[in-house]
Amino acid sequence: MNNIFKYGSVSRIPLYNCSAHTPEEWSQRDGVRRPLYGIADMIYGLTFNMLYIPILSVLFEKENIKMSCFKIMIFLASVDMLALWVNSITTGFLAYQGAVFCTYPNLIYVTGMAGLGLWCCSCIIAMILVMNRLLDLSKSTLSTLIFEGNRTYLVMSFTILYGLYFVVFTPPIAFSSKYHTWFFDPLIFVNRTDEYANIPHGVNNFLVVGITCLLYVSFCLVLGKKLEQASNSGSSKSNKMSTQIFIQSAMICAINQVASIVYVIMNFIDVPFWLIIVGHSFWLFGHGAPAIIYLCLNKTIRNGILKKIGLRKSVAAVVTRDTNSGAFTKTN
Repeated sequence: MNNIFKYGSVSRIPLYNCSAHTPEEWSQRDGVRRPLYGIADMIYGLTFNMLYIPILSVLFEKENIKMSCFKIMIFLASVDMLALWVNSITTGFLAYQGAVFCTYPNLIYVTGMAGLGLWCCSCIIAMILVMNRLLDLSKSTLSTLIFEGNRTYLVMSFTILYGLYFVVFTPPIAFSSKYHTWFFDPLIFVNRTDEYANIPHGVNNFLVVGITCLLYVSFCLVLGKKLEQASNSGSSKSNKMSTQIFIQSAMICAINQVASIVYVIMNFIDVPFWLIIVGHSFWLFGHGAPAIIYLCLNKTIRNGILKKIGLRKSVAAVVTRDTNSGAFTKTN
């Protein structure tokens, strides 16, 4: 975005100047119409955006939003819904049209900025969700210090600023129907790919992989100790909710890891088309999968939705916090 302010418009940015041909000529020259891919992407994005609506309605319920983990999940779901408008719905429209960057330079530049920022933001939110569950199990005092009450919103404001950094100060991704994905190189000029390199994005993706792996190992060690203590005391219910939500966040991070690695590789190395499609699919799945994970594995969300549609009777719920583990439990 800083280049738009610097040069006055997208078309005036030297590396994004499309004046050599008309938009139609650029499409005919470099584009490939992919109607099936396009329709599939648009259906996917619209479907999962609709799935998120009842999930958010449950997360926003008074007894749920008290818990820091659900506050974080609300932020993650909101970011995912916005991201799906870029990587699914807009991508589907562009693929159907057989568009390249210079077909719709303003649209692709702006959505490319948004898609990049939302991706990096969601990576950090997913890791914070894992960290929140880990601290609840191992360092309840520190968890309270960081996430108690409205402090969770302060933590989430950092993730927003983090995403905005990529929007404002780093090169955006640009769509090409030829490869059915978004590259940093808009493919306007030959042999100038290195000039579009986004090093902060690569650092983000490798940090996602490295830090998440460390969190997995740490959680396994902590959970092992907690389960041993619980078995000795004859009670393991207090850790059940933290374990369930950790499994959900771990699955989300695992999907993000695959997308992270593939996207870094394909922006610097020529890879086969099938691998590009795999990377793009995991990017889509990374923003859509949480909806399925929550519906299948999160009992609170699933039961809340069933109650709203009248398939389950409402029962008064009581939320308690275990003094030893710091984990929240919800009883009906």
